[in-house]
Parts: sequence; structure tokens; C-alpha cells
Amino acid sequence: MRGSDGQSTVEYLLVLAAFVSAVGALGLLWHAGRDGVLVNLATTSASHGFEQGGVFLLKDVMEY
Repeated sequence: MRGSDGQSTVEYLLVLAAFVSAVGALGLLWHAGRDGVLVNLATTSASHGFEQGGVFLLKDVMEY
């Protein structure tokens, strides 16, 4: 019993740190989505047909 003093405090601290990290990461994703960063990343990584219009995009998707 003597060796486990304070174990629950350390466990609560670790769980709290993980929870705060998850909430912070979700906040960063929220701001990136709101500012349009995620849309810009998606369009720049999209196929080459995206910039040429809908017909070329549909052709590219169908050929894939």
C-alpha cells in the first residue's frame, strides 16, 4: 500500500493533459476550417482537372 501513494493523482494529471490536448487540437482544426485553410489544402491537392472546370473534373473522376 505504501508504494501506490499518489498514483491516482498522477493518473488524473495524465488524463487531464490528454483531454486538454484533444480539445486544443479540435480548436485548431475549427479555426483552420473557418479560415478556409482546409479548403485551400483540398483544392491544391486535388487533381489537375479541378482548375479546368466541371466537365474535365468529371472526365478525370470517371477515368480514375
